[in-house]
Amino acid sequence: MWRGAHPALWIAIFGGLIAFAWEMFQLPFYSTDGLGPVEAAYRCGLASFGDAGIMVAAYLGASLGNRRTPWLVDWPISRFLIYLAIGLAITSVVEILAVGAAWGWTYSPTMPLVPGTKIGLVPIIMWVLVPTATLWLSRKMGLGSA
Repeated sequence: MWRGAHPALWIAIFGGLIAFAWEMFQLPFYSTDGLGPVEAAYRCGLASFGDAGIMVAAYLGASLGNRRTPWLVDWPISRFLIYLAIGLAITSVVEILAVGAAWGWTYSPTMPLVPGTKIGLVPIIMWVLVPTATLWLSRKMGLGSA
């Protein structure tokens, strides 16, 4: 049985925190042009805020048609795969639009690319690991110790 706040709240909180750590980790895969630590943290904070928003949107999208308690209680593989697919689709579009754009970012030479695309592999890997950990922690918060 689900207790407490709506899962989207926990996803936003945990997603933002975990994504921030990941954004800082993946910084060497992007051209930073000598960013200082404060500017790097600021940019990673903005990116993690966006990542959390994508995770919430993916969760809500995966929840469409679910008539029972939050699907995190049972964690059906179909809803989980929809969640990941929505996040991967949004992330891929953002990467395509932002890389090289005046308002976006550029990859460093160390960024591996998804074969046959110009999309970085590191943000795609992020969209499997970080959202999965976020759901797991959110589920723990919603189910409590019982």
